[in-house]
Amino acid sequence: MTTESLIELVHSRLLPVLMDSIEQSAPIDLQDVLLRLTFDNICMMAFGVDPGCLRPALPKIPFARAFELATEVTVLRFVTPTFIWKVMRSLNIGTERELKNSIKEVDQFANNVICRRKKELSLDAMDDNKKARSDLLTVFMNLKDDDGKPFLDKFLRDICVNFILAGRDTSSVALGSFGCLIEIPTPDEVKKMEYLQAALSEALRLYPSVPLDHKEVVEDDVLPDGTIVKMRTKVLYAIYSIGRMESLWGKDCREFKPERCLRDRRFMSKSAYKFAAFNGRARLCLGKDFAYYQMKFTAASIIYWYRVKVMENHLVVRKLALTMYMKYGLMVELCKRNEAEILEHFRTKS
Repeated sequence: MTTESLIELVHSRLLPVLMDSIEQSAPIDLQDVLLRLTFDNICMMAFGVDPGCLRPALPKIPFARAFELATEVTVLRFVTPTFIWKVMRSLNIGTERELKNSIKEVDQFANNVICRRKKELSLDAMDDNKKARSDLLTVFMNLKDDDGKPFLDKFLRDICVNFILAGRDTSSVALGSFGCLIEIPTPDEVKKMEYLQAALSEALRLYPSVPLDHKEVVEDDVLPDGTIVKMRTKVLYAIYSIGRMESLWGKDCREFKPERCLRDRRFMSKSAYKFAAFNGRARLCLGKDFAYYQMKFTAASIIYWYRVKVMENHLVVRKLALTMYMKYGLMVELCKRNEAEILEHFRTKS
């Protein structure tokens, strides 16, 4: 997905949907809108398919709903004794039934896309003037595995679904947690927005999109502090808690201070052992740079055109999920910035 495609999504879909809420004098759930934006964006990157979630009237998309429900139900396995959810799965009852049905719908969507793409690629091969596709699914279809064979459909399905899982919620949840943003940019300007990136990083420190993660030990090992971990042991780490540890961030660790990530007014990345929102080393998030670009461009575009105010008495609390959703969404009131405000911005900038 090119930066031009993201720009097109923001300007042709996001901003008009926000403007529609102003014209109707109605509040809008900004969390829902941002989830729709990132879902359309990541599906186009992964599958080369536009699900059209972010459209006027905000239509319900079965695939998107099934995907969201699957992620919500999955987290219950972390807090439910294993034998209980396994019994529920075998009896096909409760949340395990919901999970099974949701996964079935997601897989069916992905399999249909794969089947259709194979036919499209066969036709593309006969047309010398056809522009090459660049979505993730097509890229992997053109690659071979270690044995020189094409990847199986199941692998293609799983890699694309995992890519959507990694890229859909994280950016939108971070944007929802992030309150005070700045200007509309060009692609080059986005990369130079040091303070905005620092502010987004600070929001992720306090409210990481994925609050809890775990790894499984593949063989017996010893941690640096001498702790022995046996094979198949699950090691959990709370990214939410790490971001609020006084020993790491100081006595003001609960305060929102973007300046933590700045040195001489330039953004400075923190150690992944301290700022774990994107993992680190061999497991560093592959989409980190794209996530920052998407968040910065989207945030700057919204704040350039609109003043955003959370509705009075709206309850902002988090809910139990793989990603840190707001339980009741983020209901906001928007007000279009007038021409004088925008001109004053440019005078200040110059």
